Amino acid sequence: MSLEHPSSDPAFLAAYGAVVRQEREELGLDRKELAESAGISYSYLSAIESGQKLPSATVQTSLATSLGVPASELLARANGELEVHPREGRASRNVEAAMMRADMGPREISPAARMVARSVRPMMESEPEPRVSPSGALAELQSLIPTLSPEDAAMVVSMARRLAGDPARQREPQARRYRGTSGGELRTEAYLRFWTMYFEELDRQGLDWAHGRRPEPRSYFTTPSPIRGASLSASFARNRLLRHEMYINRGSRTANLELLRELEANRDLIETAYGHPLEFEDPGRERRAVRIAEYREGHISRSHEYDEYIAWFIDRGIRTRNAINAYLDAV
Repeated sequence: MSLEHPSSDPAFLAAYGAVVRQEREELGLDRKELAESAGISYSYLSAIESGQKLPSATVQTSLATSLGVPASELLARANGELEVHPREGRASRNVEAAMMRADMGPREISPAARMVARSVRPMMESEPEPRVSPSGALAELQSLIPTLSPEDAAMVVSMARRLAGDPARQREPQARRYRGTSGGELRTEAYLRFWTMYFEELDRQGLDWAHGRRPEPRSYFTTPSPIRGASLSASFARNRLLRHEMYINRGSRTANLELLRELEANRDLIETAYGHPLEFEDPGRERRAVRIAEYREGHISRSHEYDEYIAWFIDRGIRTRNAINAYLDAV
């Protein structure tokens, strides 16, 4: 089945949505993360997964790239032409998917990287073929590491240890793997470390924004806003950027735009109270939510800059709250 002429049969739509959902869950992604990676709205992805819509050829390709599988495979599985069992090839595919979504964008996986992926596979499957012990797989992996770039090598070793159940790498059972919005890799440890440091600094400064919550290994942290239907978020965004925003989602695009236009009409007041220029953003018709945001350069891989990132997020959080209060006092 070609990407250009997909079926509109309800049974096929439901099957295609189920395949996308299965792949997403296998990678430990939530809908928001996959939607952002594929460049579509959360509601659009929800409609795809629930069998209400089949995406265009362009969106099918974007989804497949974000999931680390060929677009043709998603279609073939939905059409019953190809069956992939949950355990079959999952570990090696996850390694390749992580590499395909590395910082430099989608790229061809090198033969050495594919060999590494195959060496990791026995650690995940209950009946590996051929049968290789975890220690043997790690030994094979170590022999291949010199053929990889330093970034790929560090990522693959981290993933291999996690998949093999290395006690030094294990965390609490409820911790999930999240894919970052800035590069697409599985960066669980880095995000958990960053937000733990962030929470500690909030506590040190006497700021109650966390409300007794625990840090989670994801690319963003969200708190309520004094304005109904809006929240405040600090996040690692795409294109190696940090973003602090007021995220507006009142349930409909019309309501969201009304609030954004009302706030933009008071832009001078808000930016004066904030102390910096702000972006009043409408991402487009396929994305219901809108935002008011400020950006700066930053990436989760730069651990030596975490203190600087945390200071920036907290400063922008204070400025945003001051600007909101000034607006509410004025209206």
